[in-house]
Amino acid sequence: MARNHLTSLEADYLEKAADVLKTVAHPVRLQIIDFLEEGEKSVTEICDHLGAQQPYTSQQLALLKAKSILGARRSGNQVLYSIIHPGVIKIIHCVRQQAGLEDAELEPAADAGA
Repeated sequence: MARNHLTSLEADYLEKAADVLKTVAHPVRLQIIDFLEEGEKSVTEICDHLGAQQPYTSQQLALLKAKSILGARRSGNQVLYSIIHPGVIKIIHCVRQQAGLEDAELEPAADAGA
């Protein structure tokens, strides 16, 4: 039997899930999350990895932090970012799997002439 009515708690949960999905559904933010899956990184490391300017990278990091996807801590004069919403990693893996990217990374490239 299909459910026609969501409880307030279920609706709130779905709204929050949709907000997280909207936030990560951006190529640069996906790259940041993918890079941070390896562990905590400084803003400089993230900028270098992305090949992006610091102000733009900081803007993306601030958005991810505001949505409680990333956390930040200061170490001396550096700010280090890490993933604090582990469900986001599962989302990234699911997207990769659906796009065939995870399988492609594991298998050697097929010969185009074959």
